[in-house]
Amino acid sequence: MQITRHSQQKNVRWLTRFSIALTLAMGFIQSTLAAQTNITPLRVVSTPNPNVFPLLLAMKQNPQLPVSLVPVGTGSDIVNAFSSGQGDALLSMTYTAAQDVTSGKIPQLELISVNFWRGFWILAPKSAQINQFSQLANDGVLIAGPTAGGKSGGPDLIFQAAARQAGMGASSFNLCYLPVMQAAPMMVQQQPMNSNVTCVPTDSMAPTGISLVEPAATGLVMQSKMSTSGNAVAINKAIDVQTLFTDYKAWPHTELPHGGMSVLASVLDDPQRLPVVNTVLAAYRAAAQNMMAARNHPIILMFISRAIAHGITTYYGQYGLSIPAPVIAMAIQSGNMVFRNDLSINAVQPDLGLFLTDVVGSAPPASFYHPL
Repeated sequence: MQITRHSQQKNVRWLTRFSIALTLAMGFIQSTLAAQTNITPLRVVSTPNPNVFPLLLAMKQNPQLPVSLVPVGTGSDIVNAFSSGQGDALLSMTYTAAQDVTSGKIPQLELISVNFWRGFWILAPKSAQINQFSQLANDGVLIAGPTAGGKSGGPDLIFQAAARQAGMGASSFNLCYLPVMQAAPMMVQQQPMNSNVTCVPTDSMAPTGISLVEPAATGLVMQSKMSTSGNAVAINKAIDVQTLFTDYKAWPHTELPHGGMSVLASVLDDPQRLPVVNTVLAAYRAAAQNMMAARNHPIILMFISRAIAHGITTYYGQYGLSIPAPVIAMAIQSGNMVFRNDLSINAVQPDLGLFLTDVVGSAPPASFYHPL
């Protein structure tokens, strides 16, 4: 992308405003914290899902933020972290948190903010001309999570719910659950599904579709374009999962209340800890806003993307995961990964409750909704 002198000047002006606003915000947070004593950091548990991105940016922008990230690899690791007393809060898909509550695995979790609104896709070979779920019937479909296959977790829950919206079920597909680092080359190179021992041995077909969340979805498209393998095929975003859910009016049809922050009731009910929750949430929301505001400012966007990419490597490199900064930047710039703060839980709660019930299969208790 060619950057003109005018756009450079515009970016400098934007960076100046950004820096001033950030300095004022951080000064307010730090002055608030200075008035408190014996501050206990908020321990936030998260897999490397998109909901953690604003926190990684907030931590980079303010190293003094009273927060400690507890990185985990899978949904079962989330439950283990809370059962062993390592977590106070969770960054996850809303339906993951709702399932942990309704199943009794983490019954004290309460949803305080919904911020991640767009990012799930079904990708397919461009030549297949896939544009609806029915075209995937009886074909191989991969469900991919960041470090595991995501079975019974967020990627699986939303795929199963999307399939039901299309009048189909799990038996309609030949499904295989794989970590994204294994699923991506299988898709791009159109390898037989049974070439991976995790898949059904008799599934000898190449995958027709793969369910991915951003920025992995954007990364797979970019990877397919740059691959030098003779077996590689061009991959595109064939089905916008968000648009399959048409029963809700509280948000745009291209968005869904995918993810946000949940906190244990015992923490929210503690008057000494609630100010820290509010401080971390304010910094998180500010970082999410900065991510979206940078869409049209390439220099700032790359700065933000590098900070997030560095955070992923720092906290989740132990799971063999990394995300190139240009992939994060492209997912944000294209509008395919969307965070927003303006739709409060109170404003969308009736539809949010119906949506979570549809995805999880049972309604979360009223206590699950605790907007801050």
